[in-house]
Amino acid sequence: MPALTSRHRRGRWWMIGTTLAAAAAFMALFVAASSGTLSGGSTFESGDGNLVVNTAGLHDWNAPLDTIACPSTIPGAGTNCGLDLVKNGADNSLGQGSKEDNPNPTVVDGSIPPSKDDLSRFYVNQEKAGANDYLYMAWERSNLLGSAHMDFEFNQSSALAANGVTSQRTAGDLLIDYDFGGSGVPVLAKHTWITSGNPAALCEASNTVPCWDKAVILGAFAEAAVNNAPVVDTQPPGAPRTLDGNTKNGINSTFGEAGINLTGSGIFPPGVCEHFGAASLKSRSSGNSFTSELKDFIAPVPVNISNCGTVNIHKQDDLGAPLAGAVFTLFTDNAPVDGAPPHGAEDTATTLTCTTLASGDCQITNVPFGNYWAVETTGVPNHDLAADQSFSLTAATPETTISLTFVDPRQPGAIKVIKTRKHAADGSGNHPFPGVSFTVNGVTKQTDANGVACFDGLQFADYTVHETLPAGYHGEGDKTVTVNNTASCSDATYVGETVNFSNTPLTNITLSVDSQVDGGTSSTMDCGGGATGSTGANGDGSVSRNDLEPGTYTCTVVIDP
Repeated sequence: MPALTSRHRRGRWWMIGTTLAAAAAFMALFVAASSGTLSGGSTFESGDGNLVVNTAGLHDWNAPLDTIACPSTIPGAGTNCGLDLVKNGADNSLGQGSKEDNPNPTVVDGSIPPSKDDLSRFYVNQEKAGANDYLYMAWERSNLLGSAHMDFEFNQSSALAANGVTSQRTAGDLLIDYDFGGSGVPVLAKHTWITSGNPAALCEASNTVPCWDKAVILGAFAEAAVNNAPVVDTQPPGAPRTLDGNTKNGINSTFGEAGINLTGSGIFPPGVCEHFGAASLKSRSSGNSFTSELKDFIAPVPVNISNCGTVNIHKQDDLGAPLAGAVFTLFTDNAPVDGAPPHGAEDTATTLTCTTLASGDCQITNVPFGNYWAVETTGVPNHDLAADQSFSLTAATPETTISLTFVDPRQPGAIKVIKTRKHAADGSGNHPFPGVSFTVNGVTKQTDANGVACFDGLQFADYTVHETLPAGYHGEGDKTVTVNNTASCSDATYVGETVNFSNTPLTNITLSVDSQVDGGTSSTMDCGGGATGSTGANGDGSVSRNDLEPGTYTCTVVIDP
């Protein structure tokens, strides 16, 4: 027999053989137990079968990475925690021969037999370390049994199946087999929910699709362990709780844990956004057969297991008003290699975009973890573009969500005043009127030789245009102008606001009566508009009517000799 050697590496014992192919194949089926962590950067002690931190600076279930908050009532779902009734006639389970491939298993009530796994709780955590995403799981049960055959199910959707209890499945959902035969190290395998293809070639057990595909042993990309002695769980409710375990007749354990390198195992392919929003735990009735009937389960709890995140964008102007219609695009943020500005040639644009709504908000989901530039690729009319913003999206980001606010300053507008007048000496029609003063926003200007005065640098708003009325003319009073177009007085083609003012020259008329013989006649006069009167004792007199605009006016004189 070829010689075998052993090598200790980071708390694991690795068996090395040169030609013993059968033994090597057998070894590949098992997950390496460890008092440390998975290789590749993991900081969670998921392979030592306890809940306490053994090495300072690392994590375990009593000192997790992600928050664990179990519900105060049982059964119930909390943050990264699910609780179930134990030794209770109101406990529910999966009955009537339910199998893993059944997307809508029957749920029945009744306590779990002592010989079967009576699940009490499960935990979930995740980690992004370097280039790897990790998933951590733990289960607890009330029965002091040897073997353990559990399945952790992770679903993309948080919706429930038709039974209203288990999760609704979609293609790509994940199932993790946790099989412990009563000694040695648990074996972890993964299945993916498939909805098409040849069932004979693809399905683990079913003759039809949809089904769970054939098992893939996770091998060196995972580790797992159960407790072989009492351990203490400090997570409430009921904390601290001692979880039994002994070695009288093999390993009788009530706690098990596991860690998986999601990236290395291919569950999370590099550059592909993956997300699971619900997790649940089930037990199989006996043995490690995938066709075994399902029994006790812990209902789904919401989780956020992802190698991608969400970017929330808010767009507003410099006064805080929301702006709709802006398009934002994410660019990968790579180290500059060509001296180009941000999102240069080395930062290729992604297909991740969103357009702001009336609230000024938009959201980009399913963003793979990485470094990005958020760029306003289509702006809002009459506003300056906001500066690009860079950010990093990682598993350490709270809620794996980034919120960005972009401020687009309003571009200034202009008001052009065109002033004309009637002037008979220059001919009929309107003529430019220079030298007339107008005031806008506290600034006063006079019209030029063309009768124009222009005001620019005006933020979008309503403005009052006030004319200082020249003597001898009738004006139109103040006018309100709304500035909502970007413009400058110096533009070659002016596109700003224009307002017209026209002045009309005024005329005074006087009607005079002169009696050639003093006192010889007496007259009354009426020129309308209240301009009436009569002559004096000498028969002389006049009436006047002032500030008349061009028109026809009639005066009536009655002479009484």
